[in-house]
Amino acid sequence: MGVELAEIGGSKSSRMDRRRLETRAKLLAATHELVVSQGIEKTTMSSITDAADLGRRTFYYHFASKDEAITAAAAHVYQQHAVKALKLAGVDDDPAFMVAAATQMVITGFMREPITSCLTGHPRLLGDALYIAIGDFVHNDINQGIKQNRFNPPIRENFLDSLMMWSLTGLMIEAAEDEEGKNISGVLKEYALVVLLILGVERTEAETLVQKAYDHLHPN
Repeated sequence: MGVELAEIGGSKSSRMDRRRLETRAKLLAATHELVVSQGIEKTTMSSITDAADLGRRTFYYHFASKDEAITAAAAHVYQQHAVKALKLAGVDDDPAFMVAAATQMVITGFMREPITSCLTGHPRLLGDALYIAIGDFVHNDINQGIKQNRFNPPIRENFLDSLMMWSLTGLMIEAAEDEEGKNISGVLKEYALVVLLILGVERTEAETLVQKAYDHLHPN
């Protein structure tokens, strides 16, 4: 009987968890669709709940504000891009190569995402979304490289994390606002090079790694 009750309780808990996730997914999808179609200013908490066919109380259960919902919606999309990009980048024993490859591949996906152009006028929201989506990836990759004595950044760890996130935010804003249409691949190669230099990789080797990563991601 005890096992049966535990199984029933576990099943009920699983159903509740699934419902919460499904509800959150509906809110995220509605938020994303509204922001892309009509912009951040015209997107309201009421329009989000109407589009998701959910109540205000449900909204506030998941998010404290409209901005938090927008940040979460963008982060969700960015994280999906990041996971796909990292799979395409493959696995390499050298953390420096992985940083060079992931930087170019992941940011390419972010820049092509429609919600990015909606967030460029709101740097705080964009920065927060990026941090939620890839902050742990960046932090773990850097720490792994430091432990292997592959990276030797000249700045403190907490400042390094902030520097990476805000430099990426600025890069994405600049690229999105460029009316002449810069060569995104070239810009990302330059950014990947800067990242490796900040991490303490010698310039000639960093340039080689960036090109190797580019060739890996863009086979003929």
